[in-house]
Amino acid sequence: MALAVKRSISEINTLPEPATIVPQITTHRLYKRIRRNACKSSGTLTSILSYVNMLEDASSNDALQILLKITDSMHFDESEFPDAIRKLVEHFQREPESAVRVKILSLFADLATETGIDGQQLIDEVIKLLKVEQSAKVISQGLIVLEKIGKSFTPSVAYINQMVFFAKVKLFSPSHNVQRHAILLLGVFVLVSDAEKESLELIGKYTDSPDARVRAQAFRSMLTLGERGVQLPPSLYPRACASLTDDYECVRREALNMVFELGVRHPEEMIKVQDSEQEVRLIDDAFGKVCSAICDLSMNIRTLAAELLGGMTMVSDEFLHQTLDKKLMSNMRKKRSLHERSAAHFASGEWSSGKKWADDAPKEVISADSVSLMASGACGALVQGLEDEFLEVRTASVNSMCKLALKNPLFAVTSLDFLVDMFNDEIEEVRLRAIYSLTAISRHIILREDQLETMLSSLEDYSVEVREGLHLMLGACKVSTKACLTLVVQKVLDVLLKYPEDRLSTFGCMQRVGQKHPEICMSITPQLLLDHPFFDSAERDVEDPAYVCVLIMLFNAAQHLPAMLSLFPETTIKHYAYLRDTMPNFVPRLAVGGDTKELNLIGSTGSRQFLETLLSNIQRAYSAPQARQALLKAAQDDLDRLAEIDPAFSGTANFTSVFFGAQLQMEQLQLAATGHSIKAPIKECLLQLIKKCLMLQNLFSNLTIDDQLLVKQMCLRASALNLVLIVKDRSQSALGPCQLLLHIASDASSFLQENTPLIADTFTSAILTKLATVGDPKPGRVYREILPIVQTAAPVVIPQINTNIKMCKARIIEPTENSYSAENVIKVTAGLIAAVPFVAELENLQQSQRQDLRLKVKYPDQNVHIIVPRKRDLKKVMTEQGESESQWRLRTKVLLSHGVWTEASTVEITICLSVKPNNELELCKPVKVHFAPKPVKRGL
Repeated sequence: MALAVKRSISEINTLPEPATIVPQITTHRLYKRIRRNACKSSGTLTSILSYVNMLEDASSNDALQILLKITDSMHFDESEFPDAIRKLVEHFQREPESAVRVKILSLFADLATETGIDGQQLIDEVIKLLKVEQSAKVISQGLIVLEKIGKSFTPSVAYINQMVFFAKVKLFSPSHNVQRHAILLLGVFVLVSDAEKESLELIGKYTDSPDARVRAQAFRSMLTLGERGVQLPPSLYPRACASLTDDYECVRREALNMVFELGVRHPEEMIKVQDSEQEVRLIDDAFGKVCSAICDLSMNIRTLAAELLGGMTMVSDEFLHQTLDKKLMSNMRKKRSLHERSAAHFASGEWSSGKKWADDAPKEVISADSVSLMASGACGALVQGLEDEFLEVRTASVNSMCKLALKNPLFAVTSLDFLVDMFNDEIEEVRLRAIYSLTAISRHIILREDQLETMLSSLEDYSVEVREGLHLMLGACKVSTKACLTLVVQKVLDVLLKYPEDRLSTFGCMQRVGQKHPEICMSITPQLLLDHPFFDSAERDVEDPAYVCVLIMLFNAAQHLPAMLSLFPETTIKHYAYLRDTMPNFVPRLAVGGDTKELNLIGSTGSRQFLETLLSNIQRAYSAPQARQALLKAAQDDLDRLAEIDPAFSGTANFTSVFFGAQLQMEQLQLAATGHSIKAPIKECLLQLIKKCLMLQNLFSNLTIDDQLLVKQMCLRASALNLVLIVKDRSQSALGPCQLLLHIASDASSFLQENTPLIADTFTSAILTKLATVGDPKPGRVYREILPIVQTAAPVVIPQINTNIKMCKARIIEPTENSYSAENVIKVTAGLIAAVPFVAELENLQQSQRQDLRLKVKYPDQNVHIIVPRKRDLKKVMTEQGESESQWRLRTKVLLSHGVWTEASTVEITICLSVKPNNELELCKPVKVHFAPKPVKRGL
């Protein structure tokens, strides 16, 4: 298993040959054989009966230790399970110690979740044992075990009803733990039709239980039923509201979730206000109740309430705006007209005698607070959350304010000042959330000068993420006046002098500012370019970052307002040509001299036609090996160039290029397997083929099932060739390659069984058939069986065009080749450490690949160091629309250290994926920095 691939290697698609029957390869047998070999080599027992038999004469303490050993092993022969379960049940019935009985039940759950044991048999046994059990602790554990067993497979309706009936019986237990776990079991397994009839009401009665844990579990189970599709009626709302003032935090938390859920599910339901005849919408009243929870004593409840507010977007405007004002609006109170008051007085039958002052006043004085249509907790609730002492509450409040503002433009304008105030928070995370929230609602707001001053003061923040976030926000927002834009430009340029490493982020900011303010940019163009109306100004340095920022902003504004071109002096026009060539991603194409037409290759037209022609030419030359190989070599160069000039089609082009490279390597190795000599060393060719197979399987996403089968078949061929050539060479052990072939074949067989419409090619079918018939898969036996198939294998088929393929790749932003050149050498005392700032952007990195990211440092003496970056150094790139789905930014420091060198030499730094031990796939070309460890200076 040492050479077994971390992820199952993939392979190639099938030739359009006659449909062959794919054998149902014994994947279970192959995996089990490898697992048994591993267990045998480590000397561990594999028979569960050998453990269970030891329980017969063991004491309670010894039995507990034996059961723990069984739990630790979990690698058993499944044929022994029925006898083992029977003996465990017998020991349970005669065991006096409840802790041992609890452990036996827990062992049943572990067997159900980690092995292929029959879950229905376990359910029968557990229920049978619990019916005569008296210990509340054991019954509670049994209910937990029933839940785990039921989740491990899909039980039939009969078994579900059996578990539900047993749980309902145990609801009447005096133990709160038994009640709690019985309610939990009901929430998970009760049928939806039964829940709507009686089970929901039955669970709801336990919200009045004397025990807080049972009350909390009752609400939690009702919410679980709601997630499963049960209709939660509005009649549950008063019960949930009453529990909001419970003494226990766990109950208040679940009640708050229930209030939120009912408000979102029944927003237009009308309910009466407490102590009043007035009615309000359920979502409005629920919103007020959630707002009141922001003043809860528990930080967790306040955080939850702040999070839930963001999901209540259907609330009325008057309730929403009240969260930003701590004074209750007068029009939110119930008022009666004079006619209504007179009618009420007449209906009372009381008349004034005139002898006493104000004796005709209403007998029942109604307090103004008692007829408020909105709870006082809703007043300034979000402001209260933003001022909370805990950063979790403040962060949740900022997020909720952003979500509500996105749905309500008027609320976005009102909340702007509060978000700007959060730029001064002492916690960086809160400042970042406020910046990103303001960026998200930027389309609804226009910034004033007083607001800009607060924002721009944060531009000098020590955190590079805060500065980049502010650059993103300034580029997304619009300003109101010329003075505001001038203030933005001046502050951004001043900060750029202090932090020159923010150059690229500043360029992007000025680009978006110019695109959003073309008219204002036109009014300040002479001022920014220092262009005098009568005298010629000195030509400015085009390498000056501040001047480049100004030009980028003006050129992007001129793209939307061509009249600006007449204001540019001649030197600026010359600088445009230079910047257009050096920064095409920041400087747009303008109608300045010459032809303004731009050639665009679109993936659906030009690039696709080119690739279709290329593949058809290879297909026509398929029967001629020499012509096919020549075309494949030429096609690799063409596809690499296509990936550079058409980013939308780069994933498809790179996938096809790597596939062709693997195909060429495979054909050369196939000649070596038949006894012919080849030019390149066989070992080197094998390493290249394995690397290309790993690239096909790990660097590309959005593959269709046909593409996945293609890759799996390619890897199956590669592993078969690897085994054949290693056995022929006889210089190393073939046990690892043999197990690798069995693993890949098992994976391919499972894939074909799961996707029955797919048809494997003749090579794959033949290999899987041979491996299925091998009784003892030793390397020599497997080699003799597959050798004729490998030697006579037909060429692999070419892939179909899939324009959705994306390739994982990286771009190193810092350091650059010029930042640490021969004139700027990193000098450090030998043996000490030099920290080099490293910034890279990654595209199409899958979430599951984050932990495989590595930095590779290669020194001139060929020593290679692999560095694992910290998880917090890798974050998603923020855009105006929020977090990017496919782009990541890695910002860390690379530590360099070495012995004494006579002169400075280059150290290569690159970013890669560790897909397998000692196999790293580079995601970009390495950057070279000059490094010079100096000898230690001896003092006098």
